[in-house]
Amino acid sequence: MFVDRFIAVSAELTGFSAEELRATGMAGDYRAVVLDRAGAERLGRLEAAAAGGSAELLREPVRELARAVAHLWYLGTWPGLSDGEPFVVSSRAYAEGLVWRTFHGHAPGTVAQGHGSWSAAPAFGAARDADAVSAEQW
Repeated sequence: MFVDRFIAVSAELTGFSAEELRATGMAGDYRAVVLDRAGAERLGRLEAAAAGGSAELLREPVRELARAVAHLWYLGTWPGLSDGEPFVVSSRAYAEGLVWRTFHGHAPGTVAQGHGSWSAAPAFGAARDADAVSAEQW
């Protein structure tokens, strides 16, 4: 139940659906980080503000926490609030960051490119090599 409320607020803040956020498997971990770093009272104010409409989210100190939660989902890092230090939540959080989904990519070093993919020249490099050969022939 509590995680569902956190996911609903997070969906509003990130623009991703609740199902997409749940599919990352990070909702429980992220909620725990927010509770640890911001406290239950502050999270409750964020949830109440989100239920009251987006105008409520623009007011401090709710806005600072709203930004931190969005940052957490997109980058897998806690940005730190005015009274804390930033940190990477986990390697999994980095890999599940929403930033990679915005351009249908994957975090570097987290997904195998396929057997033997290293042996073929990148398409961009191959085109440049072909241009160089053509220029030499002239």
